[in-house]
Amino acid sequence: MANSKTEKQLSVPSKYEPLLDGDPRLRSLDLQLSQEAVAAKPMFSIQEADVEDLPDWAEDEPAQAVTAPKLNQHLISCTAFTRDAKGEASFFSALFKQEAKLKQVGVVQEAKAFTVREVNGVETEVGVAVRLQVEASEFSSDTHVSIPNIAAEAQLGMSRAQMEISVRGFAGPLGDLLPAPESVNLTSYAQYLEAFQKIQKHVFSKESQGEVTPVVLGQHRPPAGAS
Repeated sequence: MANSKTEKQLSVPSKYEPLLDGDPRLRSLDLQLSQEAVAAKPMFSIQEADVEDLPDWAEDEPAQAVTAPKLNQHLISCTAFTRDAKGEASFFSALFKQEAKLKQVGVVQEAKAFTVREVNGVETEVGVAVRLQVEASEFSSDTHVSIPNIAAEAQLGMSRAQMEISVRGFAGPLGDLLPAPESVNLTSYAQYLEAFQKIQKHVFSKESQGEVTPVVLGQHRPPAGAS
């Protein structure tokens, strides 16, 4: 029987890779999807036009006048990542100290509604998402990388960390739902988590569906060695 004290906890690479703010792929992928939608059929809102102004195809097929994708999948997920010296990120479903040592680490918690499309041969999630993201200069604990564990290390002065809430694919106002900037610690984490829950409830409410403007959220990478 193996000694549990000496067993190493293995990190698990993530098939899903969220595209983070600043990723150079975001702009080109969003632009490509927009161009494909326009080429397939002009984006047209029947509610904002007189019937006599409708194009011929919209008069014949009113149910198809709006080409926004149907977001038929709903998920709450949590993905950890490391950044190397070049700033490139590697994503994990579970991340432990041996992979995180001497690297920047972070965690992205997402609540999202999406559909999956193939873009340039890669499965790509397109939809709306509320994200809580924390990133730290390093990670030292003998446990898995998580938002509360990063916040605890930052509170003890063991690392420098930053935390943010972002919303992708939503055009409506958020107003006082957004939290004020705070240094990262367990108290501010609790405050941001509460704000995340309120924003999630607002964005995915029935009343807010008209404000959803789907964008690229992330991509699914094939297993290593797959053709």
